Parts: sequence; C-alpha cells; structure tokens
Amino acid sequence: MKTILVPTDFSDTSLKAASYAIGLAKQVQATRIVLFNAFSAPMNTTIDPLVVGIGIMDYEMLEGAALEGLQYVKDKLSSECPEGLEIEVFAKYGLLSENINISCKEVEADVIVMGITGGGMVSEKLFGSNTTVVARCANVPVIIVPPISTYKPISRLLLVSDFVAIEEFVPFSVIKKVLDDTQAKLLILHVAASGHHSLYEGAYECFSFKEMFEGYQPEFHFVVNTDFAGAINKFAEENHADIVMVIPKKHSFLSSIFNKSHTKDLAFHSNIPLMAVHEI
Repeated sequence: MKTILVPTDFSDTSLKAASYAIGLAKQVQATRIVLFNAFSAPMNTTIDPLVVGIGIMDYEMLEGAALEGLQYVKDKLSSECPEGLEIEVFAKYGLLSENINISCKEVEADVIVMGITGGGMVSEKLFGSNTTVVARCANVPVIIVPPISTYKPISRLLLVSDFVAIEEFVPFSVIKKVLDDTQAKLLILHVAASGHHSLYEGAYECFSFKEMFEGYQPEFHFVVNTDFAGAINKFAEENHADIVMVIPKKHSFLSSIFNKSHTKDLAFHSNIPLMAVHEI
C-alpha cells in the first residue's frame, strides 16, 4: 500500500477518515495520501457543465471551490503527517461512484479509505450511500471508517467468509498483500444460520484456506446465529479484531449488511472499520 485515496465531502466524518488514513500510512509505510473530491453541479441544475449548460466559468468555480476545500483539509492534517508521507489533492467532475475506478487508476491508488457518514442527516445519507456503492464497485480494497473510530494499528484481521467456492471468489493475493503490509494475525469467521460447529470445523473449505494461506497460520472460528451482521460485530469486539474484511458479491453480503436495519450498529456505530476486497 504505497498510495491511499481518501474521498472527502469536507464533513467531520470524512476528516476522521483522512486522519485514519494517516495512521494506516504510518503502519504500512505508504508514501502518498491523495485527498479526493468528486464535485458536480448543484442538484437543481439539469445540464452537464462539461457539455453545454452552466458554462466553463461556472465549472472552473466549482473546481476551484473543491480544490480550496481539499487544500483546507490538507493543511488541517499537516501536523499529523510524518516525514516521508506526501499529501496531494485531486478534484474531478462527476459522481463519486462513477469516477472512483478511473480516479484510482489516475493516481495509482492501492487502497481507498472513506467514512460512512457525512455531516447532518441529508449528507449522511448521501455520503453513506456513496461509501457502500464505492465498496461494491471499486477495483481496489476499500476501508470504511465508522464515525467514532480512531486509528488503531491493525494486528488482528478478521476475514468473514461464506465458505462458498472460495477458490473462485476469494482474492487470496490481495488479502496476502494486506497481511504482509500490516503483519496482522488472520482470523477467519464463518457464520451459519443453523447447525452445529462440528459440521464446519473439519470442512473442506478450511483445508483450502490453510493451503492458500500457507505460512500465515489462519485461525478458524464458527458461529451459529441468524443475526449475521450482529454476530460478526459481537465476535469482532470479543476477539479484539482491528478490522473486519468482507468480500462483496452481487446481491450478497455487503448489500445485505447495509440494507437490513439490524446491521446499522455494525456500519454506523461500531468502532471496528470494515475492509471490502473483491472477488477474483
């Protein structure tokens, strides 16, 4: 992880995410943090300023305001920034969710760090929604920082797995890179809606995980609970996990984790950040 991209809407929550990114940069010895703002025309404007409508001057004003805000955030974070870590600013017209992969490629980002809420009810919903969309569609790992979280060195990483076709869907090389960069202990958790632990402890998937993570000595855990996200949150806290890693799939875990009301504590009120890594 040499370059960390931090999308910001200039809210307190996004500032905390940027501060988290600095802590992560120190641990993994990253060299660049890129503060990113995706700006667009006001909500009541229906014409794309890049095509015909508002005009170049108005576009330049929007870009200038975005860059000014980014510079403010950069200055605010400067006291936390260690020697050898550069903070850059980057503004781009368009929706964050549509820009994210292009922007990652342009700045050569290795990971995205962003908050789960914004400032106030409206921006909280907008930015929270952006966060989950980015987590689902980004080509690089996305760390979602809860609003009350402060950086804690990642020494215990909890990987949540549904134990379905792991050779096909688990991005082992990406996870190994995270483990190598952080030197974290790997915990693997499977949550089942029913059954007994003994049904899973000798499962073929465990052997597959052990083979793929040879040398990393993963530790396996099994929980039976119909409250999927609640079980994860409880287990993570009881086992002192510093980050929870999930693998988004279509119409699967990450979608459900933010759509069901009983998971709000995990997304919005947990002290434990989430990292989304994507299937191969």
